[in-house]
Amino acid sequence: MYLKVGGQQYYLIAFIDEYSRYLVHWELLSSMDASAVSLAAQKAIEGLPRDSEGKLLRSPVIRSDNGSGYISQEFGSLLAFHGLTHHRIRPHCPEENGVMERANRTLRESLEDLEASNRYEAEEAIRKILEHYNLHRLHSALGFKAPIVYYRGNPAEIETKRREKLRAARHRRKERNLQIRQSTLFLDTPQSTT
Repeated sequence: MYLKVGGQQYYLIAFIDEYSRYLVHWELLSSMDASAVSLAAQKAIEGLPRDSEGKLLRSPVIRSDNGSGYISQEFGSLLAFHGLTHHRIRPHCPEENGVMERANRTLRESLEDLEASNRYEAEEAIRKILEHYNLHRLHSALGFKAPIVYYRGNPAEIETKRREKLRAARHRRKERNLQIRQSTLFLDTPQSTT
C-alpha cells in the first residue's frame, strides 16, 4: 500500500494470516526492491508459531501481487529456503487477495486523519492502529472475535464463555421482567455429554 508521509512516498508491506486475519508483520519501506521485500518476509516468517523443535506449525502459502520485489529471484530463494509456496495473483484481480485488500482499506480509513511529518511518527501511528486491529477489533468473519483469538488462542473456549454469559444475562432479564424481588428462578445449567 502506498503511503505519503511528509511529502515523501513510502510503501507499507504487511503479511496477514488469512485464517485468523492476524497481521503477522508489517514494515514501512522507502522502496519495494527485492532486498527490502525479502528482509520483511524473513521477519514475518520468523514470527510464525513453531513447535518445540523450531519447525513451523503450519506451512503457509505466500500470496502476493506481481510487484518486482515479489517476483525477484531473491524473494523466490527465501521462500524455497523455508519450503514455502508462493501464489501470485493474476494481474488486475485484487479480489484474489481480498483479505489483505480489506485490511489495507481498514488501515487507510484509520490513517485518513494522520498528519505525520516524518516516517517515525507514521510508524508509531500505524503500530497503534495495527495493534488495535490484531488485539481488539472484532471481525464478522471470525464470529465477532479479535484476530489474536484465532491466531494464538482458543476460539471454542471463548464461544463457550460467551454462551454462558448470555445464558446468565437472559436469566437476570427474565427475573427483572417478571418483577421478582428475590432470585427464585433456577439458572439452567448446560447439559453435560458423557
